[in-house]
Amino acid sequence: MKLAAIQGVTPVSVQSVEATERALTDSMIEVRGRDSAHDPGIALAARDAAELAHANGAGLVAVVTHQNADPAILVGMVVTADAPLGPDAAAELRHYLADAGSADIREVTESRTERGYPVVIAERLVVDGPSRTGLPSGCQLQAVVIDPTGKRMAVFTLHSTTGRGWLELATVLGRLVSSVDFEVAPNDPRMRVSSGR
Repeated sequence: MKLAAIQGVTPVSVQSVEATERALTDSMIEVRGRDSAHDPGIALAARDAAELAHANGAGLVAVVTHQNADPAILVGMVVTADAPLGPDAAAELRHYLADAGSADIREVTESRTERGYPVVIAERLVVDGPSRTGLPSGCQLQAVVIDPTGKRMAVFTLHSTTGRGWLELATVLGRLVSSVDFEVAPNDPRMRVSSGR
């Protein structure tokens, strides 16, 4: 599977948990400024993402940036199902997430990529306080691109610890998701970022 190189998506090393954690932390501090080195949330988010990525065999770990947003962490992986997914897989996944999702899931939608692949998008906003009506303390967007003729799904999880500039970050992720191409290497389970389309 291939992805286009998208401005605002900076892949980091997936060589080891420690290398991934260090690269994520350094990149986020570089974007937010040296004062953010004292923010324990950055190191914690970097460590959690690095551990999650390596435990699940992620092929892409990146920092997502936009000039009007705090940086976010992106983890992407290819998941292979036991049986071919079929044409109804996206609708089934969307209904499942809408019905079984937690109260934090704000919206589940279904769309198509530039190449016509179905994609299911779930947005989760973590809101502090008992009434859950305050500003988000963290945002997560999960996009699952489905290869309906095969068994593969590309799963992308974008996480922002602050929520500042969330819509801008989601737009950057949307451009990346739209570039998914399963047909470049139909039997290759890895996720590759290309410098051109």
